[in-house]
Amino acid sequence: MKVSRNEMVTALSRAYEGAGHEIGDYEDAGQLVTWLQMAGLSGFDRISLPPRAPKGGATPRLVFENGDIAVLDAGGADVCEHGSLAAYLMHSKANKSGFAIIELANCRYPGLILRSLSMVAQLGVYISAYRKDQVGSHGASFESGATFPHYWRLDNADDRKEISTVTIICTNQPALLADAVTRQVEQPELQRFEISAAQLAANYNQALEQGIEVDPGQWDALNAAAWPILVRSDTQSRSGAGPM
Repeated sequence: MKVSRNEMVTALSRAYEGAGHEIGDYEDAGQLVTWLQMAGLSGFDRISLPPRAPKGGATPRLVFENGDIAVLDAGGADVCEHGSLAAYLMHSKANKSGFAIIELANCRYPGLILRSLSMVAQLGVYISAYRKDQVGSHGASFESGATFPHYWRLDNADDRKEISTVTIICTNQPALLADAVTRQVEQPELQRFEISAAQLAANYNQALEQGIEVDPGQWDALNAAAWPILVRSDTQSRSGAGPM
């Protein structure tokens, strides 16, 4: 089946709200997952359905910080809870010194941070991010001003859990980013899978025009997750629903 972008964002936001996520976080979750799904990077495959409850704790723990580097411990929370904070902290540091590295550690579904990084890249900086999970190593590099990254994956699966660390590099100097990207992929013996920024953009535009392909079972699970926020239909609730 196919659904529109607005339908998916709304369904995801309601599902995350139903799981107990705060306002702002559940709205971010809807945007993050939908963006990844439309780009062809399987946003639905990166989350549990129904969504899990928030890990708790209003802010991540700052483990280390200096002028160029910051390490944040998400404590097992979803990217939707702290991903935007990490992305904009990185941008702020890069604006001051020209180069910044942020690590968001102990994070669930770190791949979903790509949409937040896209928003920052469009402000005119170069970004590279990489992480490891059960599948292997993943990386993405944004050109300055770009909406979509060049994405790559190396299939070197291990026993890592779904909670892992995403490392993000941000700079206004393309030569520094090129060197960082080269160091990430120095494993020629491993199978490398790549998707260009142009292909991700084409996937997104096709989904925008033709709808997003969704498995009916996943869609039903997503909508069922919103039940906790639905108002019970009775005389009192109907009387406050406005004119018929």
